[in-house]
Amino acid sequence: MLGHVGKQLRAARLIDPRTRRGFCIAFDHALQLGACAGLERPEETLEQMAEAGVDAVILPVGSAARYGARLARRDGPALILRLDQTTMWREGSPLAYADGHSRLVATVADAVALGAEAVITYLFVGHNDPALESRAFEMNATVNAAAREAGIVHIIETMGARGALAKDVFDPAFVAFHARIGMEMGADIIKTDWPGSAAGLRPVTASLPIPVMVAGGASQGSDDATLALVAEVMDSGAAGILFGRSIFQSTNPLGVMKACRAIIHDGTSLAAARDQLRAFSDWGCGVKAG
Repeated sequence: MLGHVGKQLRAARLIDPRTRRGFCIAFDHALQLGACAGLERPEETLEQMAEAGVDAVILPVGSAARYGARLARRDGPALILRLDQTTMWREGSPLAYADGHSRLVATVADAVALGAEAVITYLFVGHNDPALESRAFEMNATVNAAAREAGIVHIIETMGARGALAKDVFDPAFVAFHARIGMEMGADIIKTDWPGSAAGLRPVTASLPIPVMVAGGASQGSDDATLALVAEVMDSGAAGILFGRSIFQSTNPLGVMKACRAIIHDGTSLAAARDQLRAFSDWGCGVKAG
């Protein structure tokens, strides 16, 4: 019972219980990719998240330990601790393997010690090697049991293994397949791939009894495109977004964050959010300090 109450309290910092919507940012890319554009001055971007009213941010244990006090001083965003590292996103690079390999690099106990509200782990399905998929399920089961005992939120990021069995990892039926599996594994929140349209995701959000949040993937190419995607995600019935590069690699990340929050939490129309972003840029507020 105590764990159940603890999860409710922690989840309320990620997703507003009144609107069932949340605006969270993935900022854990360096753990998977090393040096990454937009991560050169993480403390500055975290300050912008606090100013914009971002609900929560995903960080690896290193950044959480180094910058956690900064989050506390600014009263947010809440911390989601990334517990695993994967090679899945090295596809197409000289450092890629035939299959993506994942492993735990932090624990639920680390998350509790760092003051995190939630932990997040990948659940890739459809590997070429079934032993790797078995290992993914075992790791998630271990984390979920520890999260239940600690009363901490467990976000499972369900996705198709890249370059493996699924012909199209963004196929709506495939997204529905692994999102349901993630829920049955005990996830409190699902983070998953965008299947290309609100119509494709709507059956997933309508059928799952837990919040579904959407990953952003690579940069959308423009801030207008990012806002259009956020608006469509919210039209699908999703609880919100867990975007990364589309936001922190923008030339105007603070403006994009504020416009995203307006769409998600205030119900602002896409046109009005774009106007807000342009007005913010015209005042020069989106320029990063040197």
